[in-house]
Amino acid sequence: MDRVEGDLDLNIQVDNGVVTNAWTEASMFRGFEIILKGKDPQAGLIVTPRICGICGGSHLYKAAYALDTAWRTQVPPSATLVRNIAQACETLQSIPRWFYALFAIDLTNKNYAKSLFYPEAVRRFAPFVGSSYEPGVTLSGKPVEIYAIFGGQWPHSSFMIPGGVMCAPTLSDVTRAISILEYWKNEWLEKRWLGCSVDRWLENKTWNDGLRWVEENDAQRHSDCGFFLRMGMDIGLDKYGEGCGAYLATGTYFQPELYERPTIEGRNAALINRSGVCDGHDFHDFDQAHVREDVTHSFYKGNSLLHP
Repeated sequence: MDRVEGDLDLNIQVDNGVVTNAWTEASMFRGFEIILKGKDPQAGLIVTPRICGICGGSHLYKAAYALDTAWRTQVPPSATLVRNIAQACETLQSIPRWFYALFAIDLTNKNYAKSLFYPEAVRRFAPFVGSSYEPGVTLSGKPVEIYAIFGGQWPHSSFMIPGGVMCAPTLSDVTRAISILEYWKNEWLEKRWLGCSVDRWLENKTWNDGLRWVEENDAQRHSDCGFFLRMGMDIGLDKYGEGCGAYLATGTYFQPELYERPTIEGRNAALINRSGVCDGHDFHDFDQAHVREDVTHSFYKGNSLLHP
């Protein structure tokens, strides 16, 4: 695999067309915990956001809340709101950047040439020259312009600190941020990706809703999302990849008025995007104390299940 964020080697064993074994090796070791060992706790606000040029804001977001929790600091609701906005903007830039630059270009591989959708996939998603590739990658940078307004720069910002943020947004800052977000929404999200309003998309609650949405009108059918869903089903992407059927979400973003004094116990109840665990049958609350990492089949020492 040559387009994951971070070096990853994948070797697979295939018998009669079925994958029977697989070995992965993530050769780019980042080592947050080792780098920070023995340093001032606030070093996490400086070191972790600078290790990745895509998700540095996420590391800062979590480093700040870790210190808030450990030091029992009080976070003003307005500071939580700014943190949420910054984190959301980094996520928004990542979605089109991942889809066009890391994923969709695989659809132009000649292995899919038998698909009726292949010529259109090449026209849209060919690296650098595709009709959707260039605007998708270029416009992916707009949301983090908002991050830079509040954080001073992106990537590698350290404006989140225990107890809040190191900024005081003005009306001009907020107005500019809204303008940038509206432009991104109008020019990419609704115009190219969805072919409809965000509100219309959010009406979809199930997979079948999404399939009906695709065929609702030409704009949605021929949007990048609509085209991908149609091609994906044509080449069988909807038939595999489910995994073991167990899913975990740690949740993100906090209700400002519910998380003025961050605690481990109060985290789940304060989340906007809820956390949870689905084991394939039942739904359970997420509890970080139950998380374990198993290094038995890895290059690390030991063979036990340990909390991270």
